[in-house]
Amino acid sequence: MKSIKQYMIIFMAVLALSSCEKDGDMIILKGHEASELTASETSVVLSKDNDDEPVLSLSWSGSTLSVTDESMGVPSGVPVFRLQASASEDFQSIVELEPDFSYYTFSGAKLNTWAKDAGLEPDVASPLYFRVQSQLGENIAPIFSNVVSVNVTPYVIDMSQLFLISTDKSDTLGILYSQDWNGEYSGFVQATSWMNFYFLEGDDTLWGNDSDPGTAFELSNDEATMWNCWFPGNGGAYFVTMSTNEFTWSATWLPEIVATGDLEENDTLSYYKSFDQWAGLIDPSTENAQITLYCDGLFYNVSTGTNDVDAIATTLYFADAGSGLLAIAESPGTFTIPTAETHTLILDFSDPTQWTFSLTEGNHLPQEEEEIPYLYLPGSKDGETGGGWTFDNYIPQVNDTLYAGVVYVNSQWGFQMFTAADWGADYYTMGETEGSLVKNGDGNIPAPEPGFFLITADLKNLTYSLIPLGDEIYLSGLNDVWDFNTSIPKTGDGVYSGSIVVTTPSTYGFRIYPEVDNWNDYFGGADGSLYFLGSSLTDDSQVGTYTLTIDLINMTYQMTLN
Repeated sequence: MKSIKQYMIIFMAVLALSSCEKDGDMIILKGHEASELTASETSVVLSKDNDDEPVLSLSWSGSTLSVTDESMGVPSGVPVFRLQASASEDFQSIVELEPDFSYYTFSGAKLNTWAKDAGLEPDVASPLYFRVQSQLGENIAPIFSNVVSVNVTPYVIDMSQLFLISTDKSDTLGILYSQDWNGEYSGFVQATSWMNFYFLEGDDTLWGNDSDPGTAFELSNDEATMWNCWFPGNGGAYFVTMSTNEFTWSATWLPEIVATGDLEENDTLSYYKSFDQWAGLIDPSTENAQITLYCDGLFYNVSTGTNDVDAIATTLYFADAGSGLLAIAESPGTFTIPTAETHTLILDFSDPTQWTFSLTEGNHLPQEEEEIPYLYLPGSKDGETGGGWTFDNYIPQVNDTLYAGVVYVNSQWGFQMFTAADWGADYYTMGETEGSLVKNGDGNIPAPEPGFFLITADLKNLTYSLIPLGDEIYLSGLNDVWDFNTSIPKTGDGVYSGSIVVTTPSTYGFRIYPEVDNWNDYFGGADGSLYFLGSSLTDDSQVGTYTLTIDLINMTYQMTLN
């Protein structure tokens, strides 16, 4: 986009400079000269230790441009510079960027990526050639600076793994694997409903959605324009593929894995997310029983988008790859159970570089970590109960670590967050600072003024928040306007209702925000149900005046076209 804008300016400028005030006049742009390029180093040895350090600076001279007609000025952004690098002096294959200034400083990681992309051999000192291209316009021949050679010793970048990272880039959500290091990745990922993420390669190349509406599975590595990627609405286990060559990814939702064959009846395997394993009890009907494993799932890709109605019903097969290794197969593979006794079958996907399976006689199912569907808030209502602490108030689980809900708080001395409605259960209270949590600590979360609050708690990052509900709630995204200027009033406890006017169906839907200028906490939803951090509402598909009623306590909404 930056290049397009620049060249439009340049094109108009060249037209202006080429025009004549009268027949015979010629306005000439002068002073375009080749840059003089210099480098701060003649050799650089790279390692992971200097990834974040500046290792090489390049600078170059510009041109002093003028026009023969002094009444006309030289347009800004002319000429356009490109810094280029190549493994060969003839620059047959290049790596390049458009710098913002007349210099550029490489970090160790950036220079190592350029060396890899240029084709330099790892752990060997080789010349990397640099030059600066200067160009007045797209259809005008460029000129080049002198060539500077720097001996660069790159290190091996592990391109075998692709990381799914959170949108704030702080957590790894899953790992895919490429055996041939060729940009084709696959693997199993546990995803929550509508989970947002980016892909991150070993060379720190970030991949996101291409930001074109309606192309949920198309990718871009342009960090300036990309959006985050997102999974479909079905939470659970997915088989995911990603191609940096095709700029696409896909996801196959796996509700269960079925074992069939020499069995008393078909057996099913369930997913144990804390172990990243599928496991189940298998009851063979004979010795040396032959069984096959398959999963009937839903396949989402570029052609389907994330809509369940468009998803493709597909069957995924598993095969014995030998030595306890497991593989995905195009047709059913067979597994042999030596005795007619009950066996535990475990498919282990915890190592993204190799999947394994085991068959052991008896019941050896994984012992799953404790599920915590709610956080209970004793002390949050002791202003109503005469000081007694109860488990009446609670907030539900949103994803693996986050809990959120709207409750009424009337507390005298503060409250705590219990993992079960049991005084012997683990609990969380305020840490060293307000907004932080500590497990099984002393003290309480301070009591706010009585009222309705959106309470959130993140048990991984050990944080919490209390957002008071006001007299209005805010709708952002309506009519494709993302601000906090549209609101509906409070009509009851946790209930808001009012008229809204849709002049343009929103491209991306709209969201419900309880607090002005807080983009982090919002509600989405579908089919009358609300979800904290859920997908945007898309009930505004027709132009007109609607009555919208939102109930944040029961997490429901109703939107009716008048």
